Amino acid sequence: MSPISFLVLLCLPVSIARILGLGLPSSPRFTRNDGVDEYGPFMEPAHVVDGLATYDLGDGEPVLLIPYPHGHTAEPMSEGPLARILVRMGRRVITFDPPGAFGSTREPTVDMAEMIACAIEALEASGVRGPLDVVGHSMGGLVSLGIALERPDLVQSLVLISSFSGFPSAIRHGLPGSCYRFWELDYWRLVFWGLRVQAGLANLSIHKRLQNLMEGASFYDGSFFSPLEIHPGDDHRGVPIRMGWTRVNAGITYEERLGEVEAETLVIAGRHDPESPLACSEELREGIGGARLVIFEGSGHHPFIEEEVSFTRVLSEFLGR
Repeated sequence: MSPISFLVLLCLPVSIARILGLGLPSSPRFTRNDGVDEYGPFMEPAHVVDGLATYDLGDGEPVLLIPYPHGHTAEPMSEGPLARILVRMGRRVITFDPPGAFGSTREPTVDMAEMIACAIEALEASGVRGPLDVVGHSMGGLVSLGIALERPDLVQSLVLISSFSGFPSAIRHGLPGSCYRFWELDYWRLVFWGLRVQAGLANLSIHKRLQNLMEGASFYDGSFFSPLEIHPGDDHRGVPIRMGWTRVNAGITYEERLGEVEAETLVIAGRHDPESPLACSEELREGIGGARLVIFEGSGHHPFIEEEVSFTRVLSEFLGR
């Protein structure tokens, strides 16, 4: 074999890995969102309790808005569209940044018990007592469901938006085939990048590419999608530290406990949601006694963005009943 042929064979696996966007194996690295300039500047929290940033927005009847426990989106829940909608509805929004993300500098443990405890701390910091309305989107909806089951005294009503009973439900009814077809290159990118993130072998660049793949598929109307910008140094930085959520809590499911939910429940779903397929919401509706399911026909994973006016009306009617 000639030296040139040997070099070609030696470089071939690396080239394939780069084409697929896999990167090369490395030690797990994590980046705390609270230390990354691109995630700031943050809204000033109403309270900081032992490094936990909590927010108290607007006036009126309080509502607890649960943030995403994986904390890997581009903005804190306090600055997101759901918080703005609730404030415009005349509600007082209580929320928080998960430890290690955005304004919270507390050391994270990244589990369900931590999220429930932080929600309770946020209420206590604002002097709010339950029961009250609890709202959660996607994985935040899973945490909201956990609060309704573990602390039913805190929950007056429950709004689960594009959510599910647990990771097994999301896998059973959807991912990854619900986002892309197996013959598409992006399907395999989604699989490989997801495996690298799960194994702790990804960097910030791979994380952002994975997020862009997921978010790009999650909108029924692609014009609403704004991709995360990938910077030259991201190959040498770790993924957001709370991405460990999906690895630590991969087996969590409340499917067998849905009948224990006591709060009046509204389940909201987008007809074309690939991340939390409609079957996940139907499972919630069937399992939670008296739950109501509203389907938004022109939406994917974010009906509060794609059909904001109709979404606001439905949510306002339920919370103001």
